[in-house]
Amino acid sequence: MRPEITYLNEIERCVSWIASWTIHPANHICQGGEVKVGGHQASSASLSTNMTTLYYSVLRPQDRVADKPYTSPISHAIRDVAGNQTREKLENVCDRFIYG
Repeated sequence: MRPEITYLNEIERCVSWIASWTIHPANHICQGGEVKVGGHQASSASLSTNMTTLYYSVLRPQDRVADKPYTSPISHAIRDVAGNQTREKLENVCDRFIYG
């Protein structure tokens, strides 16, 4: 396997894990919200390969991506892995989903 593919696979594993890590508390741990306020892990996971490849191999800094709401956890995870999202915001996912 080419080194670039191996590198992208490792990034995707991290991105998928972080996305699932933020969805689970919103669905099962947060108090006061509706059921399934955080989404479904499978919806995000289905695009993790595409989104990771786009952000880490194809897109240029001036490019913009309009993604669907169900990919939001993946988008946040990609920004976290790239160092553009704070861990605090990811850890406070309950507040984001309940209070907006």
